[in-house]
Amino acid sequence: MKNRVKISIDGKSFTLVGEESEEHMRQVASYIDEKMAEVREKAIAVTLDSSLAYVLTSINVADDYFKEKAYTAELEGRLIGMTARVEELVAKLEEAEKARDEAENKLDEYTLAMENGSGVQLQMTSSKTRRGKK
Repeated sequence: MKNRVKISIDGKSFTLVGEESEEHMRQVASYIDEKMAEVREKAIAVTLDSSLAYVLTSINVADDYFKEKAYTAELEGRLIGMTARVEELVAKLEEAEKARDEAENKLDEYTLAMENGSGVQLQMTSSKTRRGKK
């Protein structure tokens, strides 16, 4: 469904027709009107030549667009990096959980063996003893 919205840019009235919501079209028109006002404030030459004001406004809007596009690409790159890091950390966490579960199972086995008196003996040695140093 096409929407029709009356807007004003640079003191001139226009009717926009489009698929976007009326609010969106008003926001776009307001943005362009603000950019036009900025250009008119900063450049004396545009007071005599409206087409120059329109061209400079277009250039400013395009500049904003390309800056936002670059920023979005940077954020997407950072998101990809962070997603990879999260996946790496999840894998490490899963490994740690598996090791913990294995250690708990061994502990349960030793505890059960000790309770049943099956004669399993745990031998604890320090790293110095294992290297042959006493």
